[in-house]
Amino acid sequence: MAGMKIVRSSLAALLVLGLVSCASTQAKKARDNEMDPQYQYDKAVIAFRYGLPERAVEFIEAALALDPAHIQSLNLLGYIRSQAGDYSKAVEALEKCLAIKPDLVEALNRLGSAYQAMNDNTRAEAVFLRSYAVDSNAFAAFSLARIYLAAKKLPEALDAIDKAAAKSPRESGVHNLRGVILNQLERYDEAVKSLETAVALAPEDVGANVNLGIALMNRGENARAKDILEKVYPDIKDLSLKEKVAEYIKAVGGTVK
Repeated sequence: MAGMKIVRSSLAALLVLGLVSCASTQAKKARDNEMDPQYQYDKAVIAFRYGLPERAVEFIEAALALDPAHIQSLNLLGYIRSQAGDYSKAVEALEKCLAIKPDLVEALNRLGSAYQAMNDNTRAEAVFLRSYAVDSNAFAAFSLARIYLAAKKLPEALDAIDKAAAKSPRESGVHNLRGVILNQLERYDEAVKSLETAVALAPEDVGANVNLGIALMNRGENARAKDILEKVYPDIKDLSLKEKVAEYIKAVGGTVK
Protein backbone atom coordinates (compact mmCIF):
# COMPACT_ATOMS: atom_id res chain seq x y z
CA MET A 1 0.00 0.00 0.00
CA ALA A 2 2.87 2.34 0.86
CA GLY A 3 4.38 1.65 -2.55
CA MET A 4 1.09 2.55 -4.24
CA LYS A 5 0.95 5.84 -2.37
CA ILE A 6 4.48 6.69 -3.52
CA VAL A 7 3.55 5.91 -7.14
CA ARG A 8 0.38 8.01 -6.96
CA SER A 9 2.29 10.84 -5.35
CA SER A 10 4.91 10.69 -8.09
CA LEU A 11 2.24 10.74 -10.80
CA ALA A 12 0.59 13.75 -9.21
CA ALA A 13 3.92 15.53 -9.11
CA LEU A 14 4.53 14.73 -12.75
CA LEU A 15 1.11 16.06 -13.69
CA VAL A 16 1.70 19.27 -11.81
CA LEU A 17 5.14 19.64 -13.33
CA GLY A 18 3.61 19.05 -16.75
CA LEU A 19 1.05 21.77 -16.21
CA VAL A 20 3.68 24.19 -15.02
CA SER A 21 5.83 23.35 -18.03
CA CYS A 22 2.88 23.87 -20.40
CA ALA A 23 2.05 27.22 -18.84
CA SER A 24 5.68 28.23 -19.07
CA THR A 25 5.77 27.29 -22.77
CA GLN A 26 2.62 29.30 -23.46
CA ALA A 27 4.02 32.33 -21.66
CA LYS A 28 7.24 32.09 -23.67
CA LYS A 29 5.25 31.80 -26.90
CA ALA A 30 3.22 34.89 -25.93
CA ARG A 31 6.43 36.83 -25.24
CA ASP A 32 7.87 35.69 -28.56
CA ASN A 33 4.70 36.76 -30.37
CA GLU A 34 4.88 40.24 -28.89
CA MET A 35 8.36 40.57 -30.36
CA ASP A 36 7.22 39.46 -33.82
CA PRO A 37 6.34 42.38 -36.17
CA GLN A 38 4.14 40.10 -38.29
CA TYR A 39 2.11 39.19 -35.20
CA GLN A 40 1.62 42.88 -34.41
CA TYR A 41 0.60 43.50 -38.03
CA ASP A 42 -1.91 40.64 -37.92
CA LYS A 43 -3.49 42.21 -34.83
CA ALA A 44 -3.65 45.53 -36.67
CA VAL A 45 -5.52 43.91 -39.55
CA ILE A 46 -8.07 42.42 -37.16
CA ALA A 47 -8.52 45.73 -35.31
CA PHE A 48 -9.03 47.60 -38.58
CA ARG A 49 -11.59 45.06 -39.80
CA TYR A 50 -13.52 45.59 -36.59
CA GLY A 51 -13.66 49.34 -37.16
CA LEU A 52 -10.89 50.30 -34.73
CA PRO A 53 -8.41 52.20 -36.92
CA GLU A 54 -6.55 53.97 -34.10
CA ARG A 55 -6.08 50.68 -32.27
CA ALA A 56 -4.80 49.25 -35.52
CA VAL A 57 -2.30 52.09 -35.75
CA GLU A 58 -1.02 51.23 -32.27
CA PHE A 59 -0.30 47.67 -33.39
CA ILE A 60 1.33 48.93 -36.59
CA GLU A 61 3.55 51.27 -34.61
CA ALA A 62 4.56 48.32 -32.43
CA ALA A 63 5.38 46.32 -35.57
CA LEU A 64 7.44 49.16 -37.02
CA ALA A 65 9.29 49.63 -33.74
CA LEU A 66 10.41 46.03 -34.11
CA ASP A 67 11.04 46.27 -37.85
CA PRO A 68 11.00 49.75 -39.44
CA ALA A 69 11.05 48.11 -42.89
CA HIS A 70 7.98 45.93 -42.37
CA ILE A 71 6.33 46.44 -45.76
CA GLN A 72 2.83 45.25 -44.89
CA SER A 73 2.64 47.54 -41.88
CA LEU A 74 3.76 50.59 -43.86
CA ASN A 75 1.27 49.80 -46.60
CA LEU A 76 -1.63 49.38 -44.17
CA LEU A 77 -0.63 52.50 -42.25
CA GLY A 78 -0.77 54.50 -45.48
CA TYR A 79 -4.23 53.16 -46.21
CA ILE A 80 -5.56 53.89 -42.72
CA ARG A 81 -4.18 57.43 -42.83
CA SER A 82 -5.78 58.00 -46.23
CA GLN A 83 -9.13 56.72 -44.96
CA ALA A 84 -8.89 59.22 -42.13
CA GLY A 85 -8.12 62.05 -44.55
CA ASP A 86 -4.58 62.50 -43.26
CA TYR A 87 -3.02 62.36 -46.71
CA SER A 88 0.39 63.80 -45.84
CA LYS A 89 0.99 61.01 -43.31
CA ALA A 90 -0.42 58.50 -45.78
CA VAL A 91 2.08 59.65 -48.40
CA GLU A 92 4.92 59.44 -45.87
CA ALA A 93 4.10 55.83 -44.96
CA LEU A 94 3.50 54.70 -48.55
CA GLU A 95 6.69 56.30 -49.86
CA LYS A 96 8.66 54.45 -47.17
CA CYS A 97 6.93 51.25 -48.22
CA LEU A 98 7.73 51.80 -51.89
CA ALA A 99 11.33 52.70 -51.15
CA ILE A 100 11.65 49.10 -49.96
CA LYS A 101 9.44 47.45 -52.60
CA PRO A 102 9.02 49.81 -55.58
CA ASP A 103 6.74 47.48 -57.56
CA LEU A 104 4.07 46.90 -54.91
CA VAL A 105 0.96 47.75 -56.93
CA GLU A 106 -1.40 48.11 -53.98
CA ALA A 107 0.89 50.68 -52.34
CA LEU A 108 1.40 52.49 -55.65
CA ASN A 109 -2.34 52.83 -56.19
CA ARG A 110 -2.87 54.00 -52.63
CA LEU A 111 -0.12 56.58 -53.03
CA GLY A 112 -1.57 57.80 -56.32
CA SER A 113 -5.00 58.11 -54.73
CA ALA A 114 -3.54 60.09 -51.82
CA TYR A 115 -1.89 62.50 -54.25
CA GLN A 116 -5.19 62.85 -56.13
CA ALA A 117 -6.97 63.68 -52.88
CA MET A 118 -4.32 66.37 -52.31
CA ASN A 119 -5.04 67.75 -55.81
CA ASP A 120 -1.49 66.90 -56.87
CA ASN A 121 -2.38 65.28 -60.18
CA THR A 122 1.15 65.61 -61.55
CA ARG A 123 2.54 63.27 -58.90
CA ALA A 124 -0.59 61.11 -59.03
CA GLU A 125 -0.19 60.60 -62.77
CA ALA A 126 3.46 59.60 -62.37
CA VAL A 127 2.59 57.06 -59.66
CA PHE A 128 -0.32 55.53 -61.58
CA LEU A 129 1.88 55.20 -64.67
CA ARG A 130 4.37 53.28 -62.52
CA SER A 131 1.57 51.09 -61.21
CA TYR A 132 0.18 50.38 -64.67
CA ALA A 133 3.66 49.51 -65.93
CA VAL A 134 3.90 46.73 -63.33
CA ASP A 135 0.83 44.69 -64.27
CA SER A 136 -1.53 46.80 -66.45
CA ASN A 137 -4.07 46.90 -63.62
CA ALA A 138 -7.51 48.43 -64.19
CA PHE A 139 -7.42 50.72 -61.15
CA ALA A 140 -4.34 52.57 -62.38
CA ALA A 141 -5.79 52.90 -65.89
CA PHE A 142 -9.13 54.15 -64.51
CA SER A 143 -7.36 56.68 -62.29
CA LEU A 144 -5.27 57.93 -65.19
CA ALA A 145 -8.45 58.37 -67.24
CA ARG A 146 -9.90 60.57 -64.48
CA ILE A 147 -6.74 62.67 -64.35
CA TYR A 148 -6.67 63.15 -68.12
CA LEU A 149 -10.38 63.98 -68.22
CA ALA A 150 -9.91 66.67 -65.57
CA ALA A 151 -7.07 68.10 -67.65
CA LYS A 152 -9.26 67.99 -70.80
CA LYS A 153 -6.84 65.55 -72.41
CA LEU A 154 -9.70 63.60 -73.94
CA PRO A 155 -7.81 61.29 -76.34
CA GLU A 156 -5.47 60.25 -73.53
CA ALA A 157 -8.46 59.79 -71.21
CA LEU A 158 -10.21 57.56 -73.73
CA ASP A 159 -7.10 55.46 -74.28
CA ALA A 160 -6.71 54.95 -70.53
CA ILE A 161 -10.35 54.07 -69.92
CA ASP A 162 -10.34 51.63 -72.83
CA LYS A 163 -7.45 49.85 -71.12
CA ALA A 164 -9.41 49.76 -67.86
CA ALA A 165 -12.48 48.38 -69.65
CA ALA A 166 -10.41 45.64 -71.26
CA LYS A 167 -9.25 44.54 -67.78
CA SER A 168 -12.56 45.05 -65.92
CA PRO A 169 -15.44 44.71 -68.37
CA ARG A 170 -17.99 44.15 -65.58
CA GLU A 171 -17.24 47.36 -63.65
CA SER A 172 -20.09 49.84 -64.10
CA GLY A 173 -17.90 52.76 -63.04
CA VAL A 174 -15.52 52.09 -65.91
CA HIS A 175 -18.31 52.19 -68.48
CA ASN A 176 -19.79 55.28 -66.82
CA LEU A 177 -16.51 57.19 -67.09
CA ARG A 178 -16.01 55.95 -70.63
CA GLY A 179 -19.44 57.30 -71.53
CA VAL A 180 -18.62 60.69 -70.01
CA ILE A 181 -15.39 60.90 -72.01
CA LEU A 182 -17.11 59.89 -75.26
CA ASN A 183 -19.87 62.41 -74.60
CA GLN A 184 -17.28 65.18 -74.26
CA LEU A 185 -15.71 63.99 -77.51
CA GLU A 186 -19.21 64.40 -79.05
CA ARG A 187 -19.28 60.72 -79.96
CA TYR A 188 -22.81 60.42 -78.68
CA ASP A 189 -23.76 57.01 -80.10
CA GLU A 190 -20.78 55.39 -78.39
CA ALA A 191 -21.40 57.39 -75.23
CA VAL A 192 -24.98 56.16 -75.00
CA LYS A 193 -23.87 52.58 -75.54
CA SER A 194 -21.25 52.77 -72.76
CA LEU A 195 -23.68 54.42 -70.36
CA GLU A 196 -26.38 51.86 -71.13
CA THR A 197 -23.86 49.19 -70.16
CA ALA A 198 -23.06 51.05 -66.94
CA VAL A 199 -26.75 51.29 -66.00
CA ALA A 200 -27.35 47.64 -66.89
CA LEU A 201 -24.54 46.63 -64.53
CA ALA A 202 -25.66 49.00 -61.74
CA PRO A 203 -29.30 50.12 -62.23
CA GLU A 204 -29.25 52.02 -58.91
CA ASP A 205 -26.26 54.18 -59.89
CA VAL A 206 -27.69 57.71 -59.91
CA GLY A 207 -24.70 59.24 -61.67
CA ALA A 208 -24.73 56.72 -64.50
CA ASN A 209 -28.46 57.28 -65.05
CA VAL A 210 -28.02 61.05 -65.14
CA ASN A 211 -25.12 60.74 -67.56
CA LEU A 212 -27.17 58.46 -69.78
CA GLY A 213 -29.99 61.01 -69.81
CA ILE A 214 -27.57 63.77 -70.82
CA ALA A 215 -26.03 61.67 -73.59
CA LEU A 216 -29.49 60.89 -74.91
CA MET A 217 -30.34 64.59 -74.92
CA ASN A 218 -27.18 65.26 -76.88
CA ARG A 219 -28.21 62.57 -79.35
CA GLY A 220 -31.64 64.14 -79.72
CA GLU A 221 -33.64 61.46 -77.89
CA ASN A 222 -35.48 63.86 -75.61
CA ALA A 223 -38.42 61.59 -74.81
CA ARG A 224 -36.22 58.79 -73.54
CA ALA A 225 -33.96 61.24 -71.73
CA LYS A 226 -36.99 62.75 -69.98
CA ASP A 227 -38.19 59.35 -68.76
CA ILE A 228 -34.77 58.44 -67.33
CA LEU A 229 -34.14 61.80 -65.68
CA GLU A 230 -37.62 62.02 -64.17
CA LYS A 231 -37.23 58.53 -62.75
CA VAL A 232 -33.83 59.16 -61.17
CA TYR A 233 -34.54 62.71 -59.97
CA PRO A 234 -36.03 61.79 -56.53
CA ASP A 235 -32.92 59.72 -55.71
CA ILE A 236 -30.44 62.56 -56.27
CA LYS A 237 -28.92 63.70 -52.97
CA ASP A 238 -26.47 66.35 -54.17
CA LEU A 239 -28.37 69.64 -54.29
CA SER A 240 -26.32 71.24 -57.08
CA LEU A 241 -26.74 68.15 -59.26
CA LYS A 242 -30.44 68.08 -58.43
CA GLU A 243 -30.83 71.65 -59.65
CA LYS A 244 -29.04 70.88 -62.91
CA VAL A 245 -31.12 67.77 -63.55
CA ALA A 246 -34.30 69.78 -62.87
CA GLU A 247 -33.20 72.16 -65.63
CA TYR A 248 -32.53 69.24 -67.98
CA ILE A 249 -35.96 67.77 -67.28
CA LYS A 250 -37.67 71.06 -68.04
CA ALA A 251 -35.58 71.48 -71.20
CA VAL A 252 -36.94 68.19 -72.61
CA GLY A 253 -40.52 68.99 -71.65
CA GLY A 254 -40.66 67.01 -68.44
CA THR A 255 -42.02 67.78 -65.00
CA VAL A 256 -40.07 67.98 -61.76
CA LYS A 257 -41.91 66.31 -58.92
